[in-house]
Amino acid sequence: MQVYSDRVLVPSVDGGLQIKPALIRIQGGIIESVRVEDQPFGHTLEPDVDHLGDKLLTPAFINAHTHVAMSVYRGLLSGDHMRGNVVESFYFQVEAALDGADIRAFARMGAYESLLAGVGTIWDHYYGGLELVKGIDDVGLTATVALTLQDLNGPGVAYLEDQLAATEHLAGSADWRKKGIVAALGPHATDTVSDGLWRVVAEIRERLQIPIHAHVAQSIEEVERSFETHGCSPVERLYRLGLLGGPQDFLMVHSLFVSESDLLRIDPATDCLGFCPFSQAQFCFPAHIASWQRRGARVLVGTDCGASNDTMNVQQELRLIAGAPGLSGTWSQAREAFESKGTLAAAQALQSHRVDVFDRSIPTLRDVDLLGMVWGDAGDYHPDLPVGSIEEGRFANFVIWNLDDPGLWPAPDPLRALVMGDATQAIEQVMIAGQWRGERGHFRQSIVASEDYREARLEAEQRLAALLARID
Repeated sequence: MQVYSDRVLVPSVDGGLQIKPALIRIQGGIIESVRVEDQPFGHTLEPDVDHLGDKLLTPAFINAHTHVAMSVYRGLLSGDHMRGNVVESFYFQVEAALDGADIRAFARMGAYESLLAGVGTIWDHYYGGLELVKGIDDVGLTATVALTLQDLNGPGVAYLEDQLAATEHLAGSADWRKKGIVAALGPHATDTVSDGLWRVVAEIRERLQIPIHAHVAQSIEEVERSFETHGCSPVERLYRLGLLGGPQDFLMVHSLFVSESDLLRIDPATDCLGFCPFSQAQFCFPAHIASWQRRGARVLVGTDCGASNDTMNVQQELRLIAGAPGLSGTWSQAREAFESKGTLAAAQALQSHRVDVFDRSIPTLRDVDLLGMVWGDAGDYHPDLPVGSIEEGRFANFVIWNLDDPGLWPAPDPLRALVMGDATQAIEQVMIAGQWRGERGHFRQSIVASEDYREARLEAEQRLAALLARID
């Protein structure tokens, strides 16, 4: 297969991104070659080339932290639940009632939502063993799957050996790897995993050369338990156990309660932050990504789950990140001083605070940096799943964008439009592992109207009704 467009987003020689005419040859779901020119190819293309005209072709998005099966809980929680530890007070109780078939059915629905948002790859973390993997594969996404490991607390305790066995099976399966579904190690969090299990995780990482994907310092309860039991923070405990700076990457998701001394213990070469801003803003507060960036660590963006932020659209997370510096003024001492004094000097001090934060933040929040959180760095996380860039050797995961759509028009700077626009309504079509999904120009409608989707939704609805009946 060959695909051509006058506007293809490809890497530039300086490490950035550029939009150029390009011809892409695909074999077995992998990009075999990319021919880039300065001028459109005109009529020199072979008749069998899939010619996109001047539609923009980019990599599909990567969602660096998901629980796709948890989209089934969307709308079940009220705002009151979010005040405390919703993971333990609600999710653990419901998840104890799930079986593998439930998880497969619910995962399909979260995977469909991801596909419609232009996501080609997810990094999922959940229960269900290979049933979770099959649910993701039913929709055709590529994925790094971290099967949740727990031995101290949580619904996964009863299934620990099954989850470990399924992880090893997935990691060693050439068939799954060819489909673009690979394994990571998924210890749940530092307060649900013992020192002994962390050591098992370290041994498997070393032996299989696969990364770790875990929640770290995500709640005050986790921090309290760490100090009470181990006399140190969650990050320091991982450091003492030799988990940081290991042979493969460690995706440390949320990391809300991380101090400066903790950051000195991470290795920017392998330890990276999984940042889910909308979700974090609801169940606690967003992580302080600037401190990770000052340390030189990568920041990779995910949505968490539909239950906590009501969307699997990772592109919308970028808008919140881009606008976050402006939020600092709302909660600053300078704003409180202006509110109480109301003087011109206090107003000017508040504006100075805003400008100072903006100037310190903007060097790391350029459009190319933000998109790198859902392409670039994210595409190199797993050695067996190269995605996130249109270049030789990577999976052919693409999105065609209609820049004339009202959601992106007039798009004089397409990268800026993809960061700040309501972009996903302008998706023309998505390719995953060399296969076009949906009908070009009617992408969303064709997916939702398909027989596969209708059957998936019906089964999920029936299983949700049965689940709610079981848990009363």
